[in-house]
Amino acid sequence: MLRTFVTSALRSVCRQSPAASSLIPLVQRTQRATLMTLSRPSLLPTPSLASPAHHQLLQLQLPGVLTATGSPSNTRNVTKFSLVKGKRKTVKAVLKRFKRLDWGAWIRTHSGRQKKLFKKSSALRRRLKQHVFTNATQSWLLDKMVTNYWRRPKYFINDPYKPYHSRNEYYATQSKTFKV
Repeated sequence: MLRTFVTSALRSVCRQSPAASSLIPLVQRTQRATLMTLSRPSLLPTPSLASPAHHQLLQLQLPGVLTATGSPSNTRNVTKFSLVKGKRKTVKAVLKRFKRLDWGAWIRTHSGRQKKLFKKSSALRRRLKQHVFTNATQSWLLDKMVTNYWRRPKYFINDPYKPYHSRNEYYATQSKTFKV
């Protein structure tokens, strides 16, 4: 009974309504018109943009569709089941921007550390070269966005982060000593 309930729910979610299929060309035309308006602010809006359907489209917020500001909506969703093997996938943006230490913390660089350095004081420039820890909520979220492979410790020759991989002053992350 549960199986039939789940399959019927999936069918109803996956079924495309006829109204939604007629909206797709309208959404594409609206995207083009919005991009044209944004690239040339002197142009007056076209009559199709002034229609009430356009205001409904701006509230629709489809993934990958331009929002009211004209920028695409950013989504970095984790793939829970891949199409080929059915496995969970890692979000590559996490690996590019963050580094996971062996004891479970994630570190990142300051945002904007290379921008407008001529305006910044020498103390601020020195602080911008340092890394920052993420908080517990962010670390938990980042752990969910990567697979087990990336959560395991990695060992590199001449690792610059080697002193930071151990945290012995805290009881939960102390390395265990073996008695001989």
